[in-house]
Amino acid sequence: MKNIIFLTSLLTLMFACRPNKQRDISNAEYVEIALDSIEFYSIHKNTYNFDSLKSNILTQINDSTKREVVIELLNYAIDEVDIHSYILTKDQYKNLETGKAQPHKYPFQGEMIDGKYALLTLDGFKGVDSTSSDNYADSLQRLLLHLHNKKPIGWIVDLRNNTGGWEYPMIAGLGPLLGEGILAYEVNRDGKIENEYSYAKLNQKSILTKQIELIDSVVIFNEKPSIVVLIGNETGSAGELLTLCFLDNPNTILLGTPTNGVPTGIAGFFMPDSTMICVTSSVFKNRNMKGNGKPVQPYIYESDNTEILSRAYKWIDENR
Repeated sequence: MKNIIFLTSLLTLMFACRPNKQRDISNAEYVEIALDSIEFYSIHKNTYNFDSLKSNILTQINDSTKREVVIELLNYAIDEVDIHSYILTKDQYKNLETGKAQPHKYPFQGEMIDGKYALLTLDGFKGVDSTSSDNYADSLQRLLLHLHNKKPIGWIVDLRNNTGGWEYPMIAGLGPLLGEGILAYEVNRDGKIENEYSYAKLNQKSILTKQIELIDSVVIFNEKPSIVVLIGNETGSAGELLTLCFLDNPNTILLGTPTNGVPTGIAGFFMPDSTMICVTSSVFKNRNMKGNGKPVQPYIYESDNTEILSRAYKWIDENR
């Protein structure tokens, strides 16, 4: 699943320092730097034997080992620690920065069903460049406003294929449905809040202010519509964060099957050769501090994709 659940919480990565030009280092030094930093950031620091992991890698390499092989061994190692951790090559990270990692410019679509239900399908967004992020957030919000003007009796937000990515454009685009206030938290291994997620909040003068710079102004639907959020095993990483942002919201349910099980934040650091190592460092929780780093469970279980929309329509009809 690692090749599907690609990245999340890249804000932490953007704060990481880029490497300076340094002398060539040995493979053993490279492994020491990598594993020491992995242990420092890892949510499993207090429970995993990183010394044993380091020793195991060092016994498999020498000075003639190709650096690509060393990196591959490190990738296997962090996979043992946590399935959400991964390594990005210099080119892979460059693709994120330039928007090339996102195959579809706008991986979402919306439509009215039977003139009654607004169906919004939202896949993951893999990119961190400002232009793509701005366009994504603005276009997604415009789609929501277009559907809202059709006066649906309820909304269906389909996250079943949302494998994660850069969460802020997705939260900003969904903001009118998510509403104001804190939506979710990121909590570290010591139980301390490292980050909070909000679309808009009231300031000290009780003025609603935006919390994500990707949007020009705050738009929130005054009415509290019935919302069904569709989830499944492919809902992962930042997709699970979005799920938690909806969890416990008024007149909202989760329908489908349990999510992938990586609702966790990532801390990243650059190695001297510009390889980026991304380590699971926190757990996502909803506004009521619900969330344990495991799959998010649906309120109503439904595994039959031929029936799931009918279940959603029925729930909206009964709870509008």
